[in-house]
Formats: sequence, C-alpha cells, structure tokens
Amino acid sequence: MTGQQKKEKLVQELMHLLSGDIHLSQSVVHYMDSTLAVTSGEELADALLDPDNCEAETAIELIFFPDEGMQEKLEPVLSEIQLTEADVSEIVRLLSQKNLQARLCFPDQGGNAILPIPETAIRQMAARLRLTRSIPCQIADAIDQSLPDVHSANLTRIKLRNARISQSDNQIGFLCELIRTSGRQPDDFWQLLDLAIDLLEQTDAEADMYDALMAHKQFLIKAIRVAEKNQQTLASNTVEALIMKGINVSAIDIEAAREKIDRIDRISVAVYGRTEFLSALAPSGQSIDLSVQDKEDMAAIRRLLS
Repeated sequence: MTGQQKKEKLVQELMHLLSGDIHLSQSVVHYMDSTLAVTSGEELADALLDPDNCEAETAIELIFFPDEGMQEKLEPVLSEIQLTEADVSEIVRLLSQKNLQARLCFPDQGGNAILPIPETAIRQMAARLRLTRSIPCQIADAIDQSLPDVHSANLTRIKLRNARISQSDNQIGFLCELIRTSGRQPDDFWQLLDLAIDLLEQTDAEADMYDALMAHKQFLIKAIRVAEKNQQTLASNTVEALIMKGINVSAIDIEAAREKIDRIDRISVAVYGRTEFLSALAPSGQSIDLSVQDKEDMAAIRRLLS
C-alpha cells in the first residue's frame, strides 16, 4: 500500500468515526445542560452551531474530543504512515468538504440529535490526535517484541503518541527497557507506563532518569512524613486553628503516595536493576543493586519490594 493509499484509508476511517454514533458521557451532557439551556435535539444542534454562543465552542470540543477508544481504531493505520502538517491540512480539508453529520447519542435512552460537523471541530480533533507524531522505531520494535497482544500494543502506542515528551535518545532508551522488561505483565505494566510518562513529562529530556526517579521518591517520602505529622497534630487541633498558626495542612493521600513509591521502585528495578532505600525511610541511605537476569529474579525482587 502506497503512502497516498494509506492517507486515503485514514480519511475513510476518520469519516466513519465522525459520521457514526457519538455516545455522550454524563459529564458532557451535564455541561451542555448547565450552559446551553436547550430542551430538544433540534435546539441543541442550533445552539452548538450558533456563532454567537460562547459556550458552544467548548461543548463541541468536548463532544469531539478523541478518547482512547477512537484512537485505538485509528492506530493500526497511523502506525504505518508518517504524516506532515501539510498532510494533516489536506485531510482536514477533505473531511470538511464531505459535509459530515454526527449523531449524538445521549445516555440512559435519552434520545439523539443530528449535528452537522463544523470544520473547526475537525481541525481541533485532528490536532488532538497528534497525527504527525511518530513512534521511534526502537520503541516500536520493543512494543512488537514485548507486548502480548494487538490491543496492548496499540494502547501503548496511543499513550506514547499522546505523551508530551521530546522523544530524546535518553527517553527512548528508558522507555524501550521498561517495555521490554515489564510489557508482558499487563496488570502492572499500565500503572508503570503511566507513571513513567508522567515523570518524563516533568523531567528534562537529557536528565538521568534514575536520579529523577529517586528524587521524586524522596519528594513523596517527605510529603508522607509531613502528612503523618499533620494527622497527629489534627488529633488535638482543628484545621482552622492550624491555619491561624500558619501551619499548612497537607492534603496528600498517604496510601496513594506509598503506592506511587512502590511503582517507582518497580520501574527502577525493571530498567536499572536497582533502587534505593532513601534516608527518610532508612537512616543509612542504603542502596540495593540488584541484577535482573530472568523472570525468577524479577519475581524475587518484587517480593522484596512489596
């Protein structure tokens, strides 16, 4: 299949998704109910297309915001094609010329409404799909070799396509190793990948990721200690009294922070074969250097860290 044929296939897939049923979530319906004040599907379509309605643009963005389900249907085509900004502009133009209409389906048998799709909605959706972003071949190879099924492979690509990272050599190497070592254990993998992407987005592209992981772990440990101290203080004081004294009351979820520390350890072991007992947890600041040779070693390490 030529590049042009692949682009045409992508246009067909987008036409199918846009002109099909779009099931509205409760949150989108609530937003429209509270801002547009309409009582029928016909009124809704008129309100959404009203250029003087300042709330309509936001509502349309929410309606056509591409979720992972939509992205997964497109990923098999996107994984085989490299698009430029000019290609995306052409795709938007072709779709806009089709005069597409979407059927908005309301939850709980709430009926439906037919909405002509404005060009702005197509353009915004195309931008959010990040059509020009490609997955580096090293990561693509790691995904193909390590993920257990097509769904897992596509979902991994989608998460990386959506990630706000520069895809530097440093980041690519880190992600490849994480995928290779953890990709065949999907129950753990998604939590580890989401956290890894979140930390990569907050970290300089060329930073040492092991140091970054340990720094974030140290931050969480200190936050837990502050929260535990606050809990003890709150046992004998009101929140108002503490605020009057200038004491900041931490709102951190201690259990969630501990789980995040556990995932940081799992990522560190998976990628670098080691993690550290930091000073806030172990006064000695002891480091454990663990060599991971096979699945049995990994299982043993996880038992140690659990």
